[in-house]
Amino acid sequence: MPDDRDTLAATKLTRTEFAVVRAYAQGMKPLEIANRYLQDPDDDDDLTEHQAIQRILALRDRLVQFALQHDRPDIAEMFEALRGRSDAGMTRRVDALTSIEQLGQGRPLPGHQVSLWFGPSLSRRLMAAGIRTIADMTDLANRKGSGWWRHVPRIGRHSAEIIVRWLATQSAQTALKVSPHVLASAQIVDRKALYARPLGRGMAFPVPLELMRAPETFAPWAMALGEELKDVQGWVAARASSPNTWKSYRREAERFLLWAAGQGKSLRAMAADDLDAYRAFLANPEPSSFWCGPAGPRDKAHWRPFEGPLRTSSCEAAMRVISALLRALRKGDPARLARSGVVDDGTATVQASSKPATLPRETIESFLAWLSASPSSPRQRAALAAALLLARHGIRIVELASFRLVHFSYSPSAAPPTGRLLLEAKSTARRGEIVLDQDAWSALSAHWTDRQLAWDTLSEGWDPDAALLAPIEYPSTARGRAKQSIATAGYSASGLEQLLRASWRRFAETHDVDVEAFTPRQLRLG
Repeated sequence: MPDDRDTLAATKLTRTEFAVVRAYAQGMKPLEIANRYLQDPDDDDDLTEHQAIQRILALRDRLVQFALQHDRPDIAEMFEALRGRSDAGMTRRVDALTSIEQLGQGRPLPGHQVSLWFGPSLSRRLMAAGIRTIADMTDLANRKGSGWWRHVPRIGRHSAEIIVRWLATQSAQTALKVSPHVLASAQIVDRKALYARPLGRGMAFPVPLELMRAPETFAPWAMALGEELKDVQGWVAARASSPNTWKSYRREAERFLLWAAGQGKSLRAMAADDLDAYRAFLANPEPSSFWCGPAGPRDKAHWRPFEGPLRTSSCEAAMRVISALLRALRKGDPARLARSGVVDDGTATVQASSKPATLPRETIESFLAWLSASPSSPRQRAALAAALLLARHGIRIVELASFRLVHFSYSPSAAPPTGRLLLEAKSTARRGEIVLDQDAWSALSAHWTDRQLAWDTLSEGWDPDAALLAPIEYPSTARGRAKQSIATAGYSASGLEQLLRASWRRFAETHDVDVEAFTPRQLRLG
């Protein structure tokens, strides 16, 4: 377990430490207190009066914090004013000290400030991210899962593990209880595996599409749904060549199958009223304990099909996919229809329904400004550089992942100085040199500083094969460790997709924009 002495706040004073504060409150001279209670027998040097006072006041501060943890602001206020000389309030202070010494270790309450329970450095970082109370921290962890700390700038795995373990010790209090899917980094390997289960009413927990099995009952709807499950899996698999579309189809199909099983209906039997009920369900999936949870591995028991209720635009996008699925099922050959994009009314194609909507330019600029102005972290600076290269220069995600330092050149004579990228695209129209806008160049330079990357060809250590964009930290998986061992490794196209989608989700939490309908491609098309 990580060392938490610099992270968690100090706890109850010892008997000797109480005696120090009591003597100080009664007017005993600091040096006398130090010689009696604070002198280290192994230390040959005597404490100076200044050192003695500093140690005593540090204990006084801990006593004030301990009083506040017990919701005793009256006692805390008494000792806030303590300065080591007897006064008219001496008797009251000594009596208060005696009473508080009898109290046990305090218990955190939801409304307590984080500074009462965590060290100054960690508290400042939490409060800078808007996490002011213990309840704020618990709520963030429950909404975001084990990766909650990635949404708090300058909180690393070490501090996150200490916080999660500390929250787990408070589980007796319902208001502070963290969900089972919130684990410390070292505990992630302990997550229970999710196994295949048959669809049906009364399922204890949901399972993703690849782990769904036909219902075990012999009711007509269940037998029909079992056959439809095979068709749906084929319909989704036919889109595997287009990863984003495939993920979208898979997500909507598994949600619809789980809901249909709960309703006791086959998909082909869905009428207009059923689809209206499903649209309403998407906007408010209940019970949330069954349907909703933070994003996580699909093969672990805490997986859930929703992160929360969908916005109106996301509901409409989901219903377009469901309509396409139902048309394919009623045609009788879902795999063929998914490949061809044919629908039965001749007005649109399934493939067309997945085309991303264009983002308004002002929304893109708002997102870029938010990335620039928010409390920055290496990950966010990487996201800013990627977003600017897409939005300012129309670079595609796959092209961005292929850039290496050899494609970059610096133009110190330009006014102002900037960088250039050589795009080696297959298309003649796209091939050529890109002069970087000043904000894109500044973001890219900041990202390289985070990586301590020598980008100048004249610098020692310059590596032409180094990736233009690369993570600072890699996941603690076998694949992540293998990639980290390659000095020139960078973000893959899917890694950049995930980076920008994660940034957009955090942006959407404070802005009236859609989460689910966003794709990084929209930054380039806007």
